[in-house]
Amino acid sequence: MIETFKKYEHAPPHLFRANAKYFITGATYKKRHILLSDAIKERTLEYMFKSFEHFDWQIEDWTLLNNHYHIMAQAPENADTLANVINNFHKFSANWIKKHMPLNPGSEKIWHNYWDTCITYENSYFARINYIWFNPVKHKYVLQPQEWRFGSYAARTKAGYDKEDIIKKYPFNDLSIKDDF
Repeated sequence: MIETFKKYEHAPPHLFRANAKYFITGATYKKRHILLSDAIKERTLEYMFKSFEHFDWQIEDWTLLNNHYHIMAQAPENADTLANVINNFHKFSANWIKKHMPLNPGSEKIWHNYWDTCITYENSYFARINYIWFNPVKHKYVLQPQEWRFGSYAARTKAGYDKEDIIKKYPFNDLSIKDDF
């Protein structure tokens, strides 16, 4: 198994493990609610999927809210590319947002940072999937996760995926996830 551990001066260390699952959270600059319209969310998701695919990462589950996102993704053989994936995603989505939905044209940052966790236990994986699905409910965007169209729960519901077992067996209440958005 290919594995690297990188330490950074102003960021937490990262474990990069080939073919591992990663829980990734990203936030807008100053937690501003700028991903407000359906058009912005749709284009942001498009850039997200393109960026992950370009670097051979596979998105399994996701949710995109007005000022942050959560993703569960499968790393490729070269997991060191995660920073490139996120940089690509943030760069191209921010350029589109600035061009089409100007806040303060040209100068404002759109994205702040991202955090990732290499998942090593099955229980942790499924609890985080559950967390992703119910995040729009937690933040009071909707009453039920299937109502949120900018997340994988609705997509899995349309595809007939049985989610009830995961929801019951793997509660997310005990997870310690930075999500003060």
